[in-house]
Amino acid sequence: MFTQRDISLEEYFNQSYSVEEPESKKQKLDYLYNPPEKSNNTSSGMKAFQLHDILKKCPIQFCQYLKLIASSVTCYCGQPMNLAFRSGMSDGFQWCCKHKKTHCSTLSIRKGTWFENSRLTIPEILWIAYMWVYQYSYSSIVHETDQTSQTLLQWNLCCQEACKLILESKKNPIGGSDKIVEIFEYIVQDERKSKKQNDKKENNKKRKFCALQHFSTNLICFTLENAKSDTVCEILDEYILSGTTVFGNAWNSFVDLNSVDFEYLTMEKEITFYDFVTKTEIDTIEKFWEIAKRQSPGSNVESGRKFYENFYRKSLFFAPDPFITFLKDIAMIYKPQKETYRKEASKEKHNAS
Repeated sequence: MFTQRDISLEEYFNQSYSVEEPESKKQKLDYLYNPPEKSNNTSSGMKAFQLHDILKKCPIQFCQYLKLIASSVTCYCGQPMNLAFRSGMSDGFQWCCKHKKTHCSTLSIRKGTWFENSRLTIPEILWIAYMWVYQYSYSSIVHETDQTSQTLLQWNLCCQEACKLILESKKNPIGGSDKIVEIFEYIVQDERKSKKQNDKKENNKKRKFCALQHFSTNLICFTLENAKSDTVCEILDEYILSGTTVFGNAWNSFVDLNSVDFEYLTMEKEITFYDFVTKTEIDTIEKFWEIAKRQSPGSNVESGRKFYENFYRKSLFFAPDPFITFLKDIAMIYKPQKETYRKEASKEKHNAS
């Protein structure tokens, strides 16, 4: 039974969390100059005691609701598999097919998921992820878990790797009428290069062009193969919707923007470029060049893992529930397996025995 402070899964997910987005474009721009120290919707996110209650009473159902693990699996024989209780397993459950009175096949509920290949229980992983999302201090995470420093470091890297995959997967156009999109440009150091390759600076760094739609979690992130503005214009044309107001500190990427492209973006695409310094619209190509030249390129230099984490966290600022948003994004890139195959089933059955 849930206590008065507890909340059921159905009740929790049926709550309506909305981001308070200003109505007019002017109000949105004014908001950017005086942002709150914390997001307006911080209080609406899942609390630690709520997560503990859920993980104690129904962790599997919670993961199935968020599509972190499969809700149903089909055996290679064509029959639906049952989610059977297994006391000897850390998760307590396993997919089983009893079509032929014996176990036709079995499958781990972790197959294909973010939890696969980890020795930790699913509740332990989700609690670590919760503390990572809300940026608990390292000492607090150590205090709240019984895990070694090496395990916590490994899961920090897993979360950062997930950020990278999430950013790379988001390719839907963003913005739209009266929407505000901020653009960023970063120089990212590739940490996977060998020491010999790192000596060659040109091979060690990549230029990233990113855009984030304010008052939402919509974003895009691309690697620029060259610094010419035609590449960036192609990105704006394909991934920024008409009617969008664009601002930021990445104008140096447009330093060689020609008047034809500028006219196309501002007239046909109806994109408005906004200068955050002077608080005015950039309505002429001459003004655009002037602003582009005053900024020094390559001011934002970050290591690869920290870049992906930091930029993804920007998108969580306006998320109705940052933790749930992170888990939903995880479910989009780590898709649970929903069917078994003969060779795989034989291996799973052997491991189970």
